[in-house]
Amino acid sequence: MNYAKMDAALSAAISEQPVSDKPCLQVSVRTVAPPDAKQQREMEQLGVRGVSPKGKIFSAELSPRAVSQLSEKPWVRLLSLARRLKPL
Repeated sequence: MNYAKMDAALSAAISEQPVSDKPCLQVSVRTVAPPDAKQQREMEQLGVRGVSPKGKIFSAELSPRAVSQLSEKPWVRLLSLARRLKPL
């Protein structure tokens, strides 16, 4: 697992979760560049939805194991725990 690609909130959440395949973490995935077809397939297999060749930011509900696998991909820039936004 590459903790350098995770924000502090996600790192803390991962340390509190047992390693499992159950999706339980709302995560934002930022890639270095828009994903190619192979990268799109990899993300979709790990649980990232709505992957398109035009975007670089994707949201997903991922398992701790999927977060670990994505953190090791060279084309993933940052993984961050999704935050609930408050109205202004």
